[in-house]
Amino acid sequence: MKSDSLFYKYFQLLPEALLLLAGEKAEDPAQYRFQSVEVKDLSFRLDGVLAMADFQGVFFFAEVQFQKDAQLYHRIFAEILVFLYQHRPKGRWRVVVIFPKRSIDAGVPDDFQEYLASGRLKIVYLNELSDKVLSAFPLNFLQLVNAPATTEAVAEKVRSVMASLKAKDRRSEVENLIRSIIAAKLPQLTFEEIKAMIEPTLSSLQKTRYYRDLKAMEKQNIQQGLQQGLQQGLQQGLQQGLQQGLQQGERKGEQKGERKKQEAIARNMLAEGLEIALIARVTGLSQRAIKALQDA
Repeated sequence: MKSDSLFYKYFQLLPEALLLLAGEKAEDPAQYRFQSVEVKDLSFRLDGVLAMADFQGVFFFAEVQFQKDAQLYHRIFAEILVFLYQHRPKGRWRVVVIFPKRSIDAGVPDDFQEYLASGRLKIVYLNELSDKVLSAFPLNFLQLVNAPATTEAVAEKVRSVMASLKAKDRRSEVENLIRSIIAAKLPQLTFEEIKAMIEPTLSSLQKTRYYRDLKAMEKQNIQQGLQQGLQQGLQQGLQQGLQQGLQQGERKGEQKGERKKQEAIARNMLAEGLEIALIARVTGLSQRAIKALQDA
């Protein structure tokens, strides 16, 4: 699962999550903005910085690391010190490094131990966070990130997260983030299957026909049935005018219309925050073509 982009969306949408991981409580998290910051000249780019306007007060560098890297801390502090030299922020900085588990952490070198002792450096191991810490929104999202990549495990955590949402929690954007996490952990699921998994009306997913059918298909690996259902779902979203044009056009025109249809679907899925690999599988477009649409 690609972690950097998902955690970027997570902290950008819910900045209070990073504050909680850092051991801080802000009276008004909405004052903070999570953004990517480039350090010029050395081609460094920090994963993200959570700060108030003009970097006043305490601000936080964030680094999400899912692969072992012996030079990680040297790179992080090099980036931070160059950033401080170039921007000269007014506030006091801290850095939060997030690992999925302790074994990925190569260890803090002696040169940086004082940052750990002073609290400037905070290290978080996701699999060691207590159930109490992970029980409430928004940190309960991390239960979904940590869940085994199986339909049953992910569905259980999705139900838990959905049940914790309130009207004030920007539900639509939060649901888009959940879709992205599900798509990254279970790339074999179709768009409609992911949508069904997070429907708030499905209070008991295991009792639904969808869930039983999905388990049967997983066991039997009925790829043909999945593709047929996917095509039916995609066809329902086509505009009537595009359908008529495809039916009346010549073969060359049909191919051009089909391409436009695929691109329209890809744009919609990009807007939903879905991963490029999943969009490529659904639409038949190449990942390069989808990235071009994303950059357009």
